[in-house]
Amino acid sequence: MQGVAEIHDATRQICGLFESLGLPYAIGGAVAMGVAGVIRATRDVDVLVSYPQVRSQDLADALARDGFTMRDSEARTLPVDAARMTRDARENGHFRVWFQDVRVEVFIPKVPLQHAVLERRRRTDLGDFSPWFTTAEDLVLLKMIFHRPKDLEDVRRLLAANREGLDVAYLRAWLPRTLEEGPRAELLELMRQAGLG
Repeated sequence: MQGVAEIHDATRQICGLFESLGLPYAIGGAVAMGVAGVIRATRDVDVLVSYPQVRSQDLADALARDGFTMRDSEARTLPVDAARMTRDARENGHFRVWFQDVRVEVFIPKVPLQHAVLERRRRTDLGDFSPWFTTAEDLVLLKMIFHRPKDLEDVRRLLAANREGLDVAYLRAWLPRTLEEGPRAELLELMRQAGLG
């Protein structure tokens, strides 16, 4: 398990890199959940970033310059490679880099909700830097899409922690666009239990 300081450093480094390149991004995952009031231990940093494929080499060069590496299947350190980044992003929707021992999952927007995440992102002051974060509403929707047991618990906690400021109309508008009938009904029930109608 990575420590809070290591996760913070990796977050600051990747956000600074995207800002320097003028690329829109939003931190997600457990780091964003912490900002939304739900603390959960994490080993990595998840970030959604939009960049044109023609800038893949620029991004790879910037990652290498700022101390990021890649790893092979045996966990051996490799230099950042633009071709591998592009292939992984095309096949998996994301690629992985490491900052020291912290894994950074870089997701590329492929579906409408991910584009909405970038449009609705919010900047939050963390003291030594102010990165862009995924909103609580979008975290809820993304967690419901993954729909693992831990994601459902995260949704319960996110709804409870953000009950006062949650944009319920936004959630309801995206329900039929993102979730199948079963998970959609499940989220409506979780919202009801949280006092959100």
